[in-house]
Order: sequence, then structure tokens, then C-alpha cells
Amino acid sequence: MGKKKTSLSWSEKISYGMGDCGANVTVALCSTFLTAYYTDTVGIAAAAVGTMMLLARVFDGVTDIIMGAIVDKTKTRWGKARPWVLWTAPLMAIALILEFNVPGGLSGNGKLVYAYLTYIFQNCIVYTANNLPFNALLSRMTLNVQDRASAATTRFVMTQLTTLIINAVTATLLSTAGWFWLSIIYGIVTFFMCLICFLGTREHIGEDAETGVVQVENVPLSTALPALFKNRYFYIQSLLFMFLYIGIVSTGSTTFYFCNIVLNNLGYLTYISMATTIPAIIVNLMLPKAIQRYGKWKLMIGGAFLMALGGLIIGAAGSSFPLVLLGLIIKGMGMGMGPIMSGIFAMTADVVDYGEWKTGVRSEGLVNCCTSFGMKVGIGLGSALCTWIITMGGYDGTAAVQSASAVTMIRFGFGYSGAIIAVICLVLCFMMNIDKYIVAIQNDLEAKRNTK
Repeated sequence: MGKKKTSLSWSEKISYGMGDCGANVTVALCSTFLTAYYTDTVGIAAAAVGTMMLLARVFDGVTDIIMGAIVDKTKTRWGKARPWVLWTAPLMAIALILEFNVPGGLSGNGKLVYAYLTYIFQNCIVYTANNLPFNALLSRMTLNVQDRASAATTRFVMTQLTTLIINAVTATLLSTAGWFWLSIIYGIVTFFMCLICFLGTREHIGEDAETGVVQVENVPLSTALPALFKNRYFYIQSLLFMFLYIGIVSTGSTTFYFCNIVLNNLGYLTYISMATTIPAIIVNLMLPKAIQRYGKWKLMIGGAFLMALGGLIIGAAGSSFPLVLLGLIIKGMGMGMGPIMSGIFAMTADVVDYGEWKTGVRSEGLVNCCTSFGMKVGIGLGSALCTWIITMGGYDGTAAVQSASAVTMIRFGFGYSGAIIAVICLVLCFMMNIDKYIVAIQNDLEAKRNTK
């Protein structure tokens, strides 16, 4: 076998980031606009939307476990994780188009059934089959901690730019093209981004440098599952993912209502997105050197604190747009420092390594299945939380004017609820100190591989 590559090129890091950009087109569109599409365009009650999104995650848990086991058993010349990015690329486009095109001729119950089926297909089947292997891919591209941090940083700068663009142009595109052509455009973009990711990356762990063929170990579920339960960090990581995405999606889904009802101007969507995203990108660009100096753990703690502080300011701001922007900037800086940017995803690869070091069993699929499950339960709960909060306030999507209680709950959902969730994330970050082991883990694993 030829000599293994020890570092990742910038083209590989950018190609890797493209895979998440493709998935994030779907995530950004659904997080900000799907709930509003269901309530205001299709006419489905907010409470019914929230219940649907939550119940779908029960099925999602099953598909995550199945997909994790499938990834661990996948054996191709391209590796075990990378091929799935290619295989699911066209399905990602199709699922997105179906989701945002509820037939107008259906009855009220028919629309709800269609929403259930397409939402489950897109989020619980197609997205799982794409994003779980994608997240596992980083742990198979390199064992180098700094390379992982750099790749994760590149990934999240790119995904944040994608989110910024989606939030900035969607309202304008929607007014001119409508939901049908909007979903077509975004579906095509998603497909090509996933394709670029497949073509531009490699699974270097186990790869023969001369032939490019990847030697993959087949890990049976009966071996991988008991080993997983001995990995304490996967429990903490799963919970951290869940609460992070509860906060991200609940506040993101409330953004449309906050701009439309509280600020009375949907045009503020762009400014709100920029106020969060640009500080996150700037801070994220500094992360590789900061991680080298301070480690991921300390940065994640600092980031969670800033996210909580930003949420408190937003909650106290009321309809004062300058104060809202200040809170969003602080929150964006916290996001950029680690909790939802490079830190948590790079640390998932560390959790894989810790499991192998602890038990002798390497299981990218199952570890990422559990963190993916946490993430998607968070997405479901976050979407549901948004609808439950505005329903508690008496929000009516068909009403010309909303009640004072509806306005109050929209403000709470956009600000204070995010601050509460960020505090929970802060506690979990304190418990997630894998940095103190990772150097020794990396050295031991590398030594074992060199002796084989």
C-alpha cells in the first residue's frame, strides 16, 4: 500500500465545505421559510405544523440508526462515507421541490397528509442518507486535529455565506418566481454542490496513494453498538447538538414572524441575517489559530456565553431595531467561536477517535448517527417550539392584525427562548472537555496504524 496522505489541500477543504453548502441550502430555506410557507401560504394551522415536525423525528431516530449501521457496512473503492454524498445528490433536489409545492387542489386534511409525507421524505430519509455520511466523512479524511479544525472552519464560513445569501435573496425571488420556481432553482444548486463535494474529496484513512482505492473495515452492528455505549462523550455530544439546534431552528423559524409582525417590515430579514452571519464568519476565520492556542473546548464555552448574552439583549430590545441588531451581532460572534460552527463538528471526529481509543472499535457511522439524531431532534423540537410559542400567544396566520399577546410571544421566541437554550448549551460545553485527551489519543492511534 502506498504512503498515506498526511494533510488536506485547500481544494479538498473547499470541496468538503461544498457538501455542507448543498445541505444548508435545504436547511436555511426550511429553517426560515418552511413554517411560514405551511401556515401563511398553504393554510395549515401552526400547532398542526409543530406537531408534524416533532412526530417526524420519531421516525427520524429509526432512520438515523439504520443509516449509521449502513455507513459502517458500506464498502466501495471510494470509501464508506463519500459515495453517499453522490448517491443522494439528485434526491436532495427532488425532495426539496416536493416539500415546497403542496398541491392547492387538496383538502385541508389532504394538504396536511402531503406535508407529512414530503417532510418525512426530505428530512428523515433523504437528508439523513446525505448528511450523516457527510458528517462522518471528516473523520475519514484525516486524523490531524488542526486539519480537521481548518476543514471545519472552511466548511462553516462557506455554509454561513450560503445562509446569508439564501436569507437575502429568497424574499425577492419569491415575489418574482413563486415557490415552484424557487424550489427548482435551489434544488439544482443543491445537486451541483453535493456533486462537487464528492468529486473534490477523498477518504485518506485506508487509502492506497497509488491506486486511490480505500480499504474499509466492515464493523458489524453487534460490535459497534456495545462499543458506542462505552463512549461517554457521544452522550454529551448528542445532547449538545440537540439543544444547539433547538435554539437555532426555533429562533430562525421565528425570524419571519418577528420581521413581519413585530418590526412590520420583511425587508429586515436581510439585515438580521447579515447581523448574525457576518460576525460569525469574521470570528470563524480566526478560529484555526485560536484553536491552536486555546483549544476547541474553551472557545465553545466562550461562544455559548456570548450566544446567551445576545439572546438576552434581543429579548429586552422589544421593537428597537438597533438593539436587536446589537444582540444579533453578539450572538453571531458566539456562534462563530465554536458552538455551532467548527468546534462542535470537528469535535465529533474527536469523539470517533476517542471511541476507537477506548474500545478498539472505530465506528464513524454510529457515532455520527447519534449526533445526527441529536441535531435532527433539535430541528424538530425547534420547529415545534416556534409554533407552540406563537400558538400560545394566539397567532392566526389568516388574520390581518395579530393580538398583543401574539406579538409578545413572537418577541419571546426570537430572543429570550434562545438565551435560555444557550445557557443549557453552556453547561454541556463545560462537560465536553475532550481536548485534554485528544493529543494522546491521536498519537496512540497513529502508532497503532503504523504498526499494521
